[in-house]
Amino acid sequence: MFKHLMVATLVSLAAAACSDVDKMANQPLTPPKPVPAWSSVYTVPYDSMVTCLAAPAASGFVVNIEPSSAPGTTSILYVPQSAPQAESRYVVKRVPDGTIQVDWIRIGTVGGLDWLDVQARQRANRCGGIS
Repeated sequence: MFKHLMVATLVSLAAAACSDVDKMANQPLTPPKPVPAWSSVYTVPYDSMVTCLAAPAASGFVVNIEPSSAPGTTSILYVPQSAPQAESRYVVKRVPDGTIQVDWIRIGTVGGLDWLDVQARQRANRCGGIS
């Protein structure tokens, strides 16, 4: 009797596990949202910051504004020509208190700051009036 009950229980558990796996297989995979390497808050006007960050950079960098779907948010690519695979960008956001927040996002970063992150922060600080 116990054997039959145990077999029935195991079959039930296996069927339940398979149905959960089937449900998971039908859901689209969404990549994780990138985490900023750094963020800073500035008190300059939003348009001034966007214009400054989107201005042509020193030779060796490609700068381009990407269209944004969220109001009050602008994304600006800032990529070294020598490493176009280093997808990196500023994300400028309006904050309700009247300040702006700038996030520096570099896809594929494994943590820690490197020369590109430092260069990007110096540029943002100049645009934000911080020397």
